[in-house]
Amino acid sequence: RNLRFVVAQVEPDSGWMMTKSAVDHLQGTVLSFFVKATDCGSAPKHSLVSAFIQVVPPDSFIPSFSQPQYSFTIPENTAVGTVLGSVYIGPGQTGFFTAVPGETTDSNQGATFQVEKETGLIRLLKPLDYEEVSSFRFKVATTARKDLIETVSTVDLEVKILDVNDNKPVFETNTYVATVMEGMPSGTRVIQVRALDPDWGSNGQVTYSLGLLLTYNPDLTKDTLSLAGPVTTSSIFAIDSKTGWITTVAQMDHEACSSYSFEVVASDLADSQPLSSTTVVTITVLDVNDNPPRFEREFYRGAVKESDPLGEVVAVLRTKDLDGTDQNRLVSFYITGDHNKVIKCCVA
Repeated sequence: RNLRFVVAQVEPDSGWMMTKSAVDHLQGTVLSFFVKATDCGSAPKHSLVSAFIQVVPPDSFIPSFSQPQYSFTIPENTAVGTVLGSVYIGPGQTGFFTAVPGETTDSNQGATFQVEKETGLIRLLKPLDYEEVSSFRFKVATTARKDLIETVSTVDLEVKILDVNDNKPVFETNTYVATVMEGMPSGTRVIQVRALDPDWGSNGQVTYSLGLLLTYNPDLTKDTLSLAGPVTTSSIFAIDSKTGWITTVAQMDHEACSSYSFEVVASDLADSQPLSSTTVVTITVLDVNDNPPRFEREFYRGAVKESDPLGEVVAVLRTKDLDGTDQNRLVSFYITGDHNKVIKCCVA
């Protein structure tokens, strides 16, 4: 009927549905129509929902709830089957209760909560996760029947979920690999580690610390890396507890130790029972050509017969280069000074 558009209207901001004119002449009828919700985007989108208004005689019994709305607060680790509380109708009134689900998860679409028909008890039916839904809002209806007339009233119900520290920080990757040139100054940034914790507030804030030194194989003949006391991760590297940046504490020497592997720990800041996780960081120290080749002897003596042909081996000169890579250890020999000058010659 076109008449239904005259007797009812919807407040555009709040969504309240109100009568616009007298409805006594519609007694015993049910008005049905759609309500459209439209957003304010540049390309507005909308959705429709069905609405029904039952017009009953003035002396009909309409049940009423004891409160204009109900609110409950529970932690996210509340056990399935727990009763939150109950909704009530007025003294002397009778009726049965039902949950009115919406079209979204937070409006109890998936029946996370049940309203018991006879008692109005609100019961949790499914596990909660604060990180997915932090609060639920839906309606509870009570239906009463008198003199063959069925009437319905609804009330808003809200369930607030409290966050529990049930998620530990998770690193972006299980292992981190980085390189640093030997000889770089103390405080050189090497790599940044990052971990995320979906919990709320301090439960989701992450702090970083260095863990165990897993791999450290020094060349015991070298004393380039001067460290007082036992070698630990913190004696070689430092980490910013807030940003996760790892820096050097001392100059690296490839020849003293070419790589380090150690753990980094990410912990949340929960007030009680903080959670943590670890990752492994491997840092390779790249070789720099910082060591000259050195002859094994300070003086070499050779001998040759005057009858020996050209190309005869007179002496073998050996050198040692402490650099770590083959390229930096590759040695070329050449004679310096006046090639025509004979420094000393002994003929047998």
